[in-house]
Amino acid sequence: MIPLKYFKISEFDCKCGCKSNKQTITFLKMIDKARTIAQAPFNITSGYRCFEHNKNVGGSPTSSHLRGVAADIKYSNGLQLVRIIFGLTKAGFTRIGINEDKQFVHVDCDSSKPDAIFTY
Repeated sequence: MIPLKYFKISEFDCKCGCKSNKQTITFLKMIDKARTIAQAPFNITSGYRCFEHNKNVGGSPTSSHLRGVAADIKYSNGLQLVRIIFGLTKAGFTRIGINEDKQFVHVDCDSSKPDAIFTY
């Protein structure tokens, strides 16, 4: 088990109840580093997703959550959003999505996808 400063690995378990978790060590180290830099809470609302859960939540069949290299982070205000994005970029993440309606940030380190900052 890898030591994380800010997270329990179980925070990234699939939320459907199957409790599966195939989050990669690389991703976990990067997000822990990002949290250190951000100095803001990272409330993980989605980490690893099993195929069934991903399908049930309307996730893409090529979702990075299925590969264990993604998470969604809830934010509560603009300052927290800025701190989260700052921490993520400084930690080396180059794929960040912002959902303003539901107030969460998607982040992944999926090398099979192009670098992007996007909204949805």
